[in-house]
This record gives sequence, structure tokens and C-alpha cells, in this order.
Amino acid sequence: MSQPGGERPAGVGRVLLVGGRSGGHIYALLAIATTLRARDADVSLRFVGEKGRMEEDLVPRAGFALTTLDMPTAGAPWRRLLAGARWARLYRQSQALIADFQPQVVVGSGGQVCLPVLLAARRAGKPVILLEPNSIPGRANRLIARWARPDVIGVLMPKAVGYFPTDLRVEMTGYPVRPEILEAERGVGMAALRLDPALRTLLVFGGSQGSGHLNEVLLDLLPRLDAPWAKGWQILHLGGMINARTLDPAAAPLPVPYHYLPYLHDMEHALAAADLVVGRAGATSLAELAALGLPAVLVPLEGLADNHQVYNAQWMGDAGAAVVLPDRELTPQRLENELAALLSNEERRATLSAAARALGRPDSAQRIVACIDELAEGRS
Repeated sequence: MSQPGGERPAGVGRVLLVGGRSGGHIYALLAIATTLRARDADVSLRFVGEKGRMEEDLVPRAGFALTTLDMPTAGAPWRRLLAGARWARLYRQSQALIADFQPQVVVGSGGQVCLPVLLAARRAGKPVILLEPNSIPGRANRLIARWARPDVIGVLMPKAVGYFPTDLRVEMTGYPVRPEILEAERGVGMAALRLDPALRTLLVFGGSQGSGHLNEVLLDLLPRLDAPWAKGWQILHLGGMINARTLDPAAAPLPVPYHYLPYLHDMEHALAAADLVVGRAGATSLAELAALGLPAVLVPLEGLADNHQVYNAQWMGDAGAAVVLPDRELTPQRLENELAALLSNEERRATLSAAARALGRPDSAQRIVACIDELAEGRS
């Protein structure tokens, strides 16, 4: 296997990166693309995503070419497969895309858009890498593993290994974190967000869409944060694009400095400024928290496919890397109790931080690039 960060092997010139719908799928591919481009400015990279989704903004914003497919929207992936004519057309489009671009390696980060593209890549004899960040793989990735037979499946959490066929190559690569997040500096983040560098920062966010429940609980709690354990702290609240209710500090003066943003493209600033995080348990967020060694209170969203956020949070909770607070138990009083135990206890936060860092794989993008090199060299 090629060494991460080494010279580009001869012939590694074209990589197709497939994934979409969620920010997590897209940001992982952007981390890989950025790592490849930093090593070789001439490498040819193309993204494939889903029409009408976040990738249409995020990928061009990062300076990469994007092709989108018009995917079905209703029902679970296995139900969508019943729409045979639609999927046959998507498969033919994917075949044409593969034939036109002729990638040396195809990398999929998950989401239904990977189904036709990775299957077409396999039928065309192209090496395929599939990434799975969750404890329980999604249905699309399980179908891809069975039908496209990826050369490498990279996972973040050990529990995921048991969901893939035993004769496939599954590696603990971790899930890629963007270089700008890994390299961000606290002072720069504080200045960019106009935070007070003399205070510690509690970051509260529920993902790109936001969490209505988490937002409501926080806003109900804010006026009560006049206890001694909250002194010396400020709150950065990212409410989300659709689930936010704002609170005007001028209308109701608060006992702690409170900063609100609905969404933040430059998430590296928030993470660099944070001393403690309260948030959901999406796999990408957990990969970032672990890579940075950030202590956290995780409130996994329940009822998603296979309840995967609950199991994601369990991965960190069992390792002593986070406090796990079930969503059904999230109340202003319960959150206050958890914060009281953490904000005033630096030693406890340090213990969580060390355990999180032990789970982290900040070199995940380099590990996957090494797999790309290996497959492109024909040593799979």
C-alpha cells in the first residue's frame, strides 16, 4: 500500500467521488478531494450527487465539478427499487458517466445516488471504495456491498463491520474530516465569530437542518444560567436552517453571553472555538469531535433508519468519550444538570476529551487516499 501523503503513483489521475443528500456524505468526499488536490494539482476529480440537494451548493463552493442525478424521493431505498424503469434510466446514465470520465477509482460515501453509480462502476471493471460512518450501515450501503462488491469498505465504528459480507475487505479507515477543521486555530475561530477569547465556549448545534427539540430546550434554559458554574462561559448556538427559533438577548437580557447563527458554512471556526459541545449524533459530527478530542453531550435523534444515531452515540458513550442524553429525557432541567456537572469540572472535560481523541482518526482522508493509490496500481 502507498504511504499516506507520499508521491502520487503513476496513473492515479482520475477519481470519481459519489455521494449526497446529507452534509456528512458530501463533506467526507470533499476531505478526500482536498487531500488529493493538495498532493497533485493536476489530478482530475469529478463529483456525482443528487439533484436538488445540498451538494449543488457545497461542491461548487469548494471549487469542484459536479454532475447530479434526478433520484427518486419517496419511500425507503428498497421500495424505490420497485420503480424499475426509473432505476434502469439512472443506471444507464451512470454507465455513460463512467464511460465518459473513465475514472481509475470510484469512491462512494453513501446515499441512494451511490446505488446506480457504484453498480455501473463495478460492471465496467472500475475499482470501488465504499465509506460507511454509522454504527449500523444504511440500506443503500448494504445493497451496494452485496451487488457492487466494493474492493474496500472503510468504516468508522467497529459495530458496522458485522453488517457486511465476511468475504469483503472491510477496514477501520475512519471517516474523513476536512483539513480546514483539523487545522483551524482557536484564536482565528474566536475572531471570525466575534466571541470573547477570555471566556470558554459552549457550542450547541443540531446539524445543518437543526433540531427543534434541542433548540427549544436550550432557549428555555438560557434565562436560568445564572449559577456560579456557568460563570466564565459563553454560548454559541447554531439553530439550523429550518428548525430554529431565535431569542433576542436585548429583549430579554441573559445571564451568559449568547451568540446565535442559523447556519455556519465555516464550521471549523465553531469547532476551534468550542470547549464543550452539545449536539446530535450524526456520524460526521462524531468523526469531527473524536478527531479534535472535543468533549460532548450527545442527544441522539431517535426513530431514524435503524435508530443509527442512538448506536452512534453509544460508540462514544461506551468509550467514556461523551455523555449520552436520550432525546426523550431531554428537558431544560436535565440539560441544566448535565451542564452543571461539566462546565465547572475541567478534569471531567479533560477525561472526555482524551477518550474522544483515542477514538479519532484525523488521518482518515490519507488512509483512504492510500487505498485509492493501491487500487489504481492494481494491487487490490
